[in-house]
Amino acid sequence: MKGDFEQAINNNEITAYLNGEGDYFAPEEGNMGYHNHIINFTGMLGYLEKQEHPYQELVKYFRLYLSSLKEDPLDAWGLFNNLGCYYYLRKKNRYFLTENEDLMDELTAEEKKKIGVLCRYLRDNFEKVPGSAQMFPIEKQMKMEIKYGCPYNLLTF
Repeated sequence: MKGDFEQAINNNEITAYLNGEGDYFAPEEGNMGYHNHIINFTGMLGYLEKQEHPYQELVKYFRLYLSSLKEDPLDAWGLFNNLGCYYYLRKKNRYFLTENEDLMDELTAEEKKKIGVLCRYLRDNFEKVPGSAQMFPIEKQMKMEIKYGCPYNLLTF
């Protein structure tokens, strides 16, 4: 990955950063050609942790990211993975994240509805995600997300 979160902010490329597009692509450890969402997500949190109000900044940038997403396999896949990163790191109390705050609680009903639409789209179109044939089935991955601490069934928003 050549770019960092500050560059993404300055270039208005939050979505590209969180989806791992262009300069923001971080290869998976096994180098199977997949983007490693956790690298970018932790890079964002590392930057935000140095800000005066990091949690509020996270909410602001996540809303901006969410507002740009479309019913597209890569957008839906990126959202799913970024939410998984958030809940995984929150469960571990990493950076400034604690289990006392939940990103979902900060979102409007419309924003939550969009998450539900995109997660249902992902479930129904998972085969369109590049490399999905080599991955766990999406239903299993969604169960793992709950294990990571997501208290919501993302399909029901």
